[in-house]
Amino acid sequence: MSTYRETMKMIGAGRFAPAYLFYGDEPFLIEELSELLIRSYLGEDSGYGREKVEGGELTLEQALGRLGEDSLFSPRKLLQIDDPPYLAAKKSKSRGPTEEEEGPSDEGSGKKVAALLEEYIAREKAREIPSRILLFRAGAVDRRRRLFKLLGKEAVVVQCTPLRGNDLARWIREQVARRGKKIEPAALQRLLWSGENDLYCLSNELDKYILYLGEGENTITAAVVGELFSGDIKSTVFNVTDSLSEGKLDGALRALSLLDRKREEPLRVFFMLARHYRLLLAASSLRDEKIPPARHPRALGVTPFEARKVFGQSAAFDRKALEEII
Repeated sequence: MSTYRETMKMIGAGRFAPAYLFYGDEPFLIEELSELLIRSYLGEDSGYGREKVEGGELTLEQALGRLGEDSLFSPRKLLQIDDPPYLAAKKSKSRGPTEEEEGPSDEGSGKKVAALLEEYIAREKAREIPSRILLFRAGAVDRRRRLFKLLGKEAVVVQCTPLRGNDLARWIREQVARRGKKIEPAALQRLLWSGENDLYCLSNELDKYILYLGEGENTITAAVVGELFSGDIKSTVFNVTDSLSEGKLDGALRALSLLDRKREEPLRVFFMLARHYRLLLAASSLRDEKIPPARHPRALGVTPFEARKVFGQSAAFDRKALEEII
């Protein structure tokens, strides 16, 4: 098994394997790895050397046969197979199949097909650079499958899972750097605070900020994120209270207007505001009692990141004012 970052570096350095399996719950990372592999391996021939099929269209034996055919337009060939059934979990009323339960007649999982795949990988590994690449992509796989175990030993297998915390922060910084810009820490914190971890949405957000900056500016600021972010209700409620703590009524009204345009239920917005002010009051009590930061998340019943943000924002409010607001 390889990590997403290890594989990105390996492909970027021009080190290719005969077979890859990218799978998991984060389709953006699967797509990103796939596109990098296709561009790096095929170069200008990517329009000719790449073939894409759905898993059910070909058996694995047929796929290996197709991969072995010569191409008139490209010396290299990459066959991409999406959602191959011979790697998916078998539907069963009780427990799933084990390797021992899979007989030779089972589609793609028999010893004969596994031997053909192993032979193909060994043949291509003998070359300095593989002349053929087999790319499997899937959402979920059955790790007990004979073929999965073979790929785990002989191929590059990457599990792509949703990014959180520091991994997500690093991904955002890298995405901004690839676009030739920078993001200031406060802007990054605002994005993380939003709770949005859909990479497609975040990628679109970053594109929007960079388009807004234009050529003369190089840094995404917290003000840009606050002005343009179209994220969830929790982050927008935070922007409302942030603006109010600074005496910026126009900023609070803009944030509420965004919720209105997104057709958020007014009652839900009201309860989210009430919840946030209760958290601010609780954080103010923690500050007065000098409770150590490590205990804040448990005391507030929120994540560590949210606890830090709420605790920091509570300093802008007088305790009596918070009680009156609630």
